[in-house]
Parts: sequence; C-alpha cells; structure tokens
Amino acid sequence: MPQSSASGKAYIADLIKRIAPQRVYDVGAGAGHYAQYKQAGQHWTAIEIWQPNIAQFALEQKYDAVVCADARAFAFKRCDLIIFGDVLEHMPAADAQNLLATARALSKYVIVSIPIGHYPQGPYNGNPSEEHITDNWSVETFVDAFGAPWQQHLENEIGVFVYRRLKIAVYAISKNEGKFVRRFAQSAEDADLVLIADTGSTDDTVDLARQCRVDVAEISVQPWRFDMARDTAMCLLPADVDVCISLDLDEVLEGGWRAEIERVWQPETTRLEYFFDWGCGIKFRYQKIHRRHGYRWHHPVHEYPKPDGRIAEVYARTEKLLVSHHPDSAKSRGQYLPLLRMAVKEDPQCPRNAFYFARELTFYNLHDEAIVALKKYLDMPNADWDTERCYAMRLLGKTYDALGNGYEALKWHRRATAEAPGTREPWVDLAQSCYLKAMWPEVLFAARAALDIPDKTLVYTCDPECWGWKPYDLAALGAHNTGDHAAALEYGELALAHAVPEQRARLEANVRWYERALQPILQEAA
Repeated sequence: MPQSSASGKAYIADLIKRIAPQRVYDVGAGAGHYAQYKQAGQHWTAIEIWQPNIAQFALEQKYDAVVCADARAFAFKRCDLIIFGDVLEHMPAADAQNLLATARALSKYVIVSIPIGHYPQGPYNGNPSEEHITDNWSVETFVDAFGAPWQQHLENEIGVFVYRRLKIAVYAISKNEGKFVRRFAQSAEDADLVLIADTGSTDDTVDLARQCRVDVAEISVQPWRFDMARDTAMCLLPADVDVCISLDLDEVLEGGWRAEIERVWQPETTRLEYFFDWGCGIKFRYQKIHRRHGYRWHHPVHEYPKPDGRIAEVYARTEKLLVSHHPDSAKSRGQYLPLLRMAVKEDPQCPRNAFYFARELTFYNLHDEAIVALKKYLDMPNADWDTERCYAMRLLGKTYDALGNGYEALKWHRRATAEAPGTREPWVDLAQSCYLKAMWPEVLFAARAALDIPDKTLVYTCDPECWGWKPYDLAALGAHNTGDHAAALEYGELALAHAVPEQRARLEANVRWYERALQPILQEAA
C-alpha cells in the first residue's frame, strides 16, 4: 500500500540524520513518507512504479526529481543512500537479490524495510504492484538471501536492514622500498584506492607499484620532513573518500581488515583505534586510520594525524589487530635525530616529542645530553603517562650505568619500579643494574618481582626480552650467587626454554654450571 507501517520509521529517521546523505533514491516512494527527512542541500529522487501515486500524493512537490519506473529496470547512479521501503517483497526473490546487489555496488548506504513474518497482500486500489510476491521472510532467511547487514533493527512486524559500503583509501609515502611493494599492495587489495607518494626513489619502487595497480604520485619535499610528505599524499586522495588508512610500505594490513572497519565505523566516526604489531613481540594500540577531511599530520618525525580544531573528534575502536610491521633492520635512522631536534623546538610543550628526542639521544650514546633531555621531559607538567615516565627513568638508569655512576643508576631504576610497579620492564632493568654491581640478593628480588607480573601491557614501551629469557636468567644468576642452587637450576632451565638463538649457547652453559653446583648438595642429601 502507498502508506506503510509506522514500525521502524523512527529508527530509519535517526539513521538518515546521522548519515547526512547528499544524493538519495527513495525506491517505491508511495505516499512519500521518507521525504520528510530530507535536509537542505540534499537531492532526493523518488522512484515510483505506479503513475497515479505521483499526482495523488504530490510527489513532485516533495522530491527534487520523480521517475515513474520499475526499479529493476532503472539505471541508478552513484549516490549516498538508496531506500527500499517495503519494496523487495513485491518481486521474486531472485529479482530482489539482483536489485539489492546493484544498489549496494552504487550507494554508500542501502536501507531495506520489509515485513517479517506471514503478511500476504494482493493488488490494491487497482495497482498490481502492491501484491506481495515473496512473503514470510524471517530475519534468518533474509540474511541468508541478501547477506549480513551492517546494522539491523526489528520492530513489531517490520525488519530494517542497513547495508553500507565505505570508500576506503590506503596511502603511503616511499623512497627506495622496492622490496616491500608487492607485499604492501597485496595486503591492501580490498581498498577502493591505494596511493603511494614517492619522494625520490632510485630503485624499482615506482615501477613495481604501478605494476601492482597502485596509483603513484612522484613528489618532492625539501628540506625533508615526514609530516609534509604525508599531508601531500593525503591531499592527493579524492575528496569523496570516507576512510583513510596511513601505512608505511614495510607495514601490511591483516586479513579481514576491511570487514572490521566497516563493522565498527559509524557515520559520526572520525578516527579508528586498533591494534598494531610493531614486530619483535611489541603490540599496542594505534590511531592512523582517519576520516578524509579534518586532519593534518603533525611533527617533522614521529608524526601523527592531528584533528583540525573545527571538528569534533569521534573514535571508533576495535580489539582486532589490523596492521603489522615488518621492518627493514638495515634501514638508516640517521635523519631522525636532527628532525627530533627540530620537533622539540617547534613544539616545546609536547611531552611526546620531548621523550622521543631524549630516547634518540640514548641510541647515539650522547649520555650527558640525554640525561638533560630525559629530566626535562620528566619535569614537564603534562608528561603524565606513568608507563612512558617509567621508560624515561629506566633510560636514565641505563645512561648513568653507562657513565659508571652506579648510585644515580640505582636511584633511577628504583624510581622506575615505583612509577609503574605493575610492569615487568623496570624490575628487569633494576635486576640488570644490580647484576652489574654483583648485588645478588637484589638481583634475585627484582627478577622475581618481574616474574610475578603475568600480563604484558600492550604499549610501545614494552621490551620483548622482559617477556622471554631475561628475567629467568637474572633470577637464576641471583639464586646461584646467593646459594639457592635448586632455584638457580629451575630458573636456568626456564631461561633456556625461552632462549633466542644468540643466547642459547650461554644459557646452556649456565644450566650445566647450575647442575654441577647442585650435584654435591643432592649427593649429600642422599
């Protein structure tokens, strides 16, 4: 009938408001109910199969365009929303499946409203198209026939099923990364667009990317900074992209990534938080999937997307791993330190950059400068993330140990354990520092404290060694040197069980040593 059930209408009205579509097709417009949800600036087209309804319900006054046609024969154009309000039950199931498949390929969103249960209906008021051809749908049979929706809503006798197809683009910058191109492109093949902004490769990066059907733009950023390169790459993406995924070429998208993004991304979402595997057993949350508009990249290195102050940032979240990192260990980090010096000058109040700069100084063994920078970071009023503060204290302890200042080293390692006592890393570092000073009871105490912590915190400050052989090895050394040879052997065997190849020979030798130390005790007991 031209007027349909009120069930599900409020849900649909709210959804249309959230979607804010620009181009809409209302299929089977009937009395034109859905036109009341039209907002200024939107273009709505009514498709109505029964000519008398157009005049009777003044559809030409309610819609921007009205077409009298059977939707099965209509040539839809790309749009934001197609509404099938009590339409699909009026045709054979195969026709309905084909029509919905066409709509889903052309529209970002498709809303289907359909009776659930046995609702037979014949021609009405002379309109043969009012007859229900395929009747008695259930939620299960509908999903089996048409595919799982993004959202569904059941209200009384009406089921509302919402399908969505986001336009998703993957974008990256590159320079001489030919060895990664095929793997990168293959992982992103479900994207609607993959774009690489190449910054001056002299190897086969560009040719390989084009062979993999990746769009490549050759850009120049001089003097170099990462944020400007990524902004340039992002600006090359079409304006109608919904979701942007920023990757490096040594990163890959994990299987099922697209389905998961489409599952959790809501109309109001601007950014996605997901899990990222950095490699080496380090996994943490990441936020480099964002809406096309309203973001720019910030900082010359260790850059991240920053929202424009004129948008309200809305996160979606998933517990799934979406991106994995497979780094090139031979790749130079030589440009990082000068860029980090620039970063802390440009944004001196940013604790994130202050820490990255201080940490980079430790990589170069610039001990005195690193101590100043680490303490400056810790004194910043907004440096309040306990895990990162703990990491800074651990680095101070290691730096003072490198300088031979054991007193200051122990002070900072102990402060680190107090800052984040529920993480293994500061306890392992304290045990290591005590080992360097042959403080065996303290070695054993700190190593055992580390092993008492069973759960790894999924943050970038995680140290894989602390979750492998190292705390067992330190506990074994502490136990052996305090005379507990049985415990030493037990810990030593556990260290060997967690050994990495470069440590295996030493740990095997240690186990033999612990066995020899324990043998006289066992013989005496016998």
